[in-house]
Amino acid sequence: MQPHLESFERKLRSTKQESATDALPAVMPDPTLTEIEAVVRKWLSDRMERFARYGIVPDSDAAAAARVAELEGYREDVSAGLKIGGHSPSMTTNWIVQAIKEERGWQFDERSAAHRNLRRVVARGQLEATRREEQDLQGAPRVIEDATFAPEEYRVDNERGRAEPKRSATLRSLFDGYVGERNPAPATVKAWKRQLDAFIAFLGHQDASIVSTANVVAWKEHLLSGAHAGGRPLTAKTVKDTYLSVIKTVYRWGCDNGKVRDNPAQRVTVLTPRRMITREKGLNDREAKMILLATQTPPPTKLSSQRALARRWVPWVCAYTGARVNEITQLRAEDVFKVNRVWVIRITPEAGSTKSHQARVVALHPHLIEQGFPEVVEGRKGPLFFDPARHRGGSDGNPQYKKVGEHLANWVRHEIGVNDPAVQPNHGWRHRFKTQARLANMDPEIRDVIQGHSPRTVGETYGDTLPEVSLREISKLPRFDIGKPDKGC
Repeated sequence: MQPHLESFERKLRSTKQESATDALPAVMPDPTLTEIEAVVRKWLSDRMERFARYGIVPDSDAAAAARVAELEGYREDVSAGLKIGGHSPSMTTNWIVQAIKEERGWQFDERSAAHRNLRRVVARGQLEATRREEQDLQGAPRVIEDATFAPEEYRVDNERGRAEPKRSATLRSLFDGYVGERNPAPATVKAWKRQLDAFIAFLGHQDASIVSTANVVAWKEHLLSGAHAGGRPLTAKTVKDTYLSVIKTVYRWGCDNGKVRDNPAQRVTVLTPRRMITREKGLNDREAKMILLATQTPPPTKLSSQRALARRWVPWVCAYTGARVNEITQLRAEDVFKVNRVWVIRITPEAGSTKSHQARVVALHPHLIEQGFPEVVEGRKGPLFFDPARHRGGSDGNPQYKKVGEHLANWVRHEIGVNDPAVQPNHGWRHRFKTQARLANMDPEIRDVIQGHSPRTVGETYGDTLPEVSLREISKLPRFDIGKPDKGC
């Protein structure tokens, strides 16, 4: 099959799977006897209220006596249906049972315990209703014979909301609730939704209330075995940190917000083997020089001007700031400016995203200024390293600036030849920056601010890091000596 057809088939399968999970119902568990009794109490209360408002009061003793006789016959019919081995349930009992089931959305079978419980409690409610009406007709004080319908039970119902209609939370509703409140990055939402949909497809339903720990363990084993749609066993780390993480997170939100009672994934984990580390995580001197030298070579003629600009400058900016590659590929022209005569870049979620969801201003290393980075930016508008007009309508979870980072990684791996699988072609700059910062005795607090790492103490959250301070520390980094650089682009 040709590559473009394979891509189309993958998208089609993905669409079919998503549609299928959307269609899966939330299987509502059968109500407990306590819930049934509360619902029937509400039915009785509503019935008595309607009778008090609209009931026909007999206009003579004879009419009252006739009504009492009618109630006695009604009680006999209902009572007969309650007896073991007796008559079938009263027709009126069945009507009321069916009406309650439809109102509540209950779909249990007539042979189920829930149906039998509902039928019996409804019949007892009917008997209680007839006794109350008869007592009213005869002018006698009301005496509640069935404790199920005592005032104390109504009080507890009101306190606990036992008679309120309950709709079972779905896995998707928990996810939507978490996303709406937490507002994670679009890429996170996209990935987690895909993983949750896979879990829903595995379960065959999306009722959050009936998922058990055994279900989650079975899902874990399914992923580790390679029996999933991908066909290859996933690593223990991927299953633990990605697939199980989303289930734990949405259930934790559901528990905290009273949507579900328990988190079935809370104690499920994956024992990950110790990872063998064969080298440093950062780019070494040879690899760094290979990449930076390649930035000086003329780009292919078919490469867009924005991609060419990214090849020329993104590695250098990453090298001298230790920023995440997508924090740089999302830079806009307006994010490069002077503050108190110090050239800076502003890394902000307004341009795309930052892991901390916080903006930061980082001074440019003098070597970047000497190479002419501010001059290249001058006169431009909007994103520096991609053209929004070339956007093909993809989702927010796969933005253009992310694709630029992927392009650079592919360029470094397959064209430049920095292909050691133990080092990441873009993120390796971030690790190298930390190493070089330590060698240069850069202030630990400031180097974390520059890289956007979380403060280590509460005290470090106070105050601001001014551009002058950032420049003082970042200037401690030694220059990369690769020969006379070309400004380019």
